Amino acid sequence: MTVRPLCAALLAAFAVPSFVAAQAQHAHVHGQAFVDVAVDGGQVEIQLRATAQDLVGFERKPANPEEEARVSAARKAVLDHARLWRFSVAARCVAEGPVLEVPGAGDAHDHDHDHEGHDDHVAHSDWTVRYRFRCSAPEALRAIESGMFAVFPSLQSATVQVIDATGAREETLTASANRLVLVR
Repeated sequence: MTVRPLCAALLAAFAVPSFVAAQAQHAHVHGQAFVDVAVDGGQVEIQLRATAQDLVGFERKPANPEEEARVSAARKAVLDHARLWRFSVAARCVAEGPVLEVPGAGDAHDHDHDHEGHDDHVAHSDWTVRYRFRCSAPEALRAIESGMFAVFPSLQSATVQVIDATGAREETLTASANRLVLVR
């Protein structure tokens, strides 16, 4: 099995009933992001899901140019993988293009991929971003630090589902505890 299908399989493993139930219970929580991390050798896949309220400041179609600018700035920020995810330098991780899904979005300016998924009048909406990194020295990959709390100050916590060499586990990140340790 190649690395890409293996990481996809690892991310699909998060779909076990307990995880699906937990996600359903917390399907739309302001102030909380949900992150899935799969590490397989030299490949790291991260999926971030957060409310538009936390990323943009509202959950509807932009009503004026100022709100359109806020959406554009939020898109740019979630696609700035270097600000959101910092790896152990010695691991020499390089990002591939992220994929952004924004419900009800119609244009694709600052990102590689954009889906129209919901009616513009949906009261609640979540943004989903998938990141893929390749690390040329995976043995040096010890931790991932997240800058999402500095970039999006309305986020208070992130529930992180991790699959790595140590197995599967859940962790919580906050602004003061924003480091995900991968090697114990």
